[in-house]
Amino acid sequence: MKNYLATTGLVALLVFISQSSLARAGTPLPGAIFTTVVDGSIVNANTQYTSKCAVYLDGGPGANAPAGAAGLPEGDYFFQVTDPSGRTLLSTDVVNNRRFHISTNGVIVAYTGTGGPPHPVGVDQKHPELGTITISVANTSCPTDFLDTSNGGGVYKVWVTPVASFIGDPTLVDNTCGNGCYHGFASSTSKTDNFKVKPNLATFCLSLAKQLLLDPNGAPSPGLFWPIDVTDPNGVTNNFFTNATDGTLSVCGLVAGSYTVTESLEGSTVLGLIVNGVSLPAQPVYSFSWVAGQPGTSVIFQNLLSPPQ
Repeated sequence: MKNYLATTGLVALLVFISQSSLARAGTPLPGAIFTTVVDGSIVNANTQYTSKCAVYLDGGPGANAPAGAAGLPEGDYFFQVTDPSGRTLLSTDVVNNRRFHISTNGVIVAYTGTGGPPHPVGVDQKHPELGTITISVANTSCPTDFLDTSNGGGVYKVWVTPVASFIGDPTLVDNTCGNGCYHGFASSTSKTDNFKVKPNLATFCLSLAKQLLLDPNGAPSPGLFWPIDVTDPNGVTNNFFTNATDGTLSVCGLVAGSYTVTESLEGSTVLGLIVNGVSLPAQPVYSFSWVAGQPGTSVIFQNLLSPPQ
C-alpha cells in the first residue's frame, strides 16, 4: 500500500510539473508580424531603413495577401526590441508603453501604450478598409529610444507577445523570466522579426502641431486626431494623425532632402502658420529642405473653425 501511494504521489507530482511547464510555455502563436515603413508599403525593408526612427511594426496580411491572411489572434499585445540573440534589451520605455490591439481581422488597429513617450502610428495603405495602422518601434524620444545594437551589421530583433502570456511586471522596462524567456517574452508564445538599420546616417525629426480657434482672437485648442500628410524626397506621401491629447505629432528618422507638409482643413479655414517659431503667411501646405547639421523643423498649423451650418 505504501509503495502504491508513493507511486501515485510521484505520478501526480510529475503530471503537475508537466502541466505547469506547458502552461508557462503556452501554445505557439499563430499569424505573423513584420517590420515596414510608416505606410506599410514595404515589408521587411532591411537595409532600406535609414534610421531606427523609420522602422514600423505591422502584422497580419502583407501587401499582396488577402485581408485576414496570417492574422494574429484578436487581443492585446506587448512588443520589444532586442539584439539578434534576444539577450540584450534595447527598448528603453516600460513594457506597458509598448502595447497595441489586434482586431478580429488579425491586424493592428490601435496603439494603447501608457507610461512613457508615445509610439507614433501611421496609416497602413495595404488594407485601409480594415482600419489597419503601423506602430513605430521607437517612441518619440527616438533616436534615444531604442538603443543601438551591438551587432556589426546593424541587425535588431522585434518581439510581439500576447499580454496574457507576458511574464513579469509590465510597469518595468526589463524583466527576468528564466530559460527560454527574454525580458518577459517567452519564445514559445512570441513572434519575432529581424531588421537592419543603416548606421551613421544623418536624420532629423519633424515636429508638427495643430491648433484650432473658435474666433480669431480666442485662445487656441489642440487639434486632436487631425490628418497631416508628409511627402518625402522620393515623392512618397505618408498619412499621419496628431496626438489624441495635445494635438502634436513627431515624425523622426527623416533624411536629407525636400519635404512637403499638408494639413487637412476639415470644416475650418487657415488662420496661421508658424515654422520654427516664426509666423509665415497662412497656408495649409508648407515645403522645406533639410541638410545634415541643421536642427529639426517645427511646423504649427492654426485654423479657424467654421460655424456649424
